[in-house]
Amino acid sequence: MPHLSTAQWDGGLPLALLAVGAVGAFAGARLTSLYVPGQRIKQLFGVLIVVMTAYKIITLPM
Repeated sequence: MPHLSTAQWDGGLPLALLAVGAVGAFAGARLTSLYVPGQRIKQLFGVLIVVMTAYKIITLPM
């Protein structure tokens, strides 16, 4: 925090990433809603949660 006043910010890259991310999120949501049934998305999300939980348990330091 003490160096925040002397920091130099380049606004171009964050704005470009924000714009591309917003367009990508909108397009992804639109395409998913058209071509993937809601039940399949719920199943995939459940599998993702189980896989990530297993990964975190396996990689816990002992």
